[in-house]
Amino acid sequence: MARTDVLSEVKESEEHFGDSYDDRDHKSRMLEIFKDFDGRLLELLKLAEPSSVRLWKLWDMDPPRHRCNGRLGLLGDAALPFLPHIGQGAACAIEDAASISAIFPLGTDPQDVPGRLRLYEETRSGRANEIHSFSRSLGRDLEPGNEDARINRDAMAKKYFPYIFGHDEYVHSAGRLRSWLEERGPREPAVVVGPSEDSGHERKG
Repeated sequence: MARTDVLSEVKESEEHFGDSYDDRDHKSRMLEIFKDFDGRLLELLKLAEPSSVRLWKLWDMDPPRHRCNGRLGLLGDAALPFLPHIGQGAACAIEDAASISAIFPLGTDPQDVPGRLRLYEETRSGRANEIHSFSRSLGRDLEPGNEDARINRDAMAKKYFPYIFGHDEYVHSAGRLRSWLEERGPREPAVVVGPSEDSGHERKG
């Protein structure tokens, strides 16, 4: 059986939401939202089972002041939830995990955990916060006929997409760790070996 996902973000009053995150049975509301779309899409939407139509709340929150405290660190949605407009919530969570894996290689001294978590926070917060802000800005409704706003948004996308998709967080974080170790002196070798060590090649930051 084929499954089709049709997503649309709309502003809703609280009366449309139930108490559950997985709020179902909103077929009539869906058809109302899409009433001005192409008739072929409407015919397709009318085939949906009412119980399969769900209304989800999108939560937006400002970046936290800190994502780490002592020996505790957050990553992914626990650190900063994203709106879905450019699909970067999961991507930034993966980048967080890559950063953690680079900054905490096997054999990390437990005494270094607080310091390395601060390094992780410094390494990730700026980039994650910037992408979060861009995602939020793309979700703002444009006024009909506001050509300047559309041009500005397209220019932002042209600027940010290479920044978003042309980044290797493991290499970036490994380089930050290397600099951090060098600043501390010869306490431990400033060598960062990544998942490619089995092939005998060291990843370069």
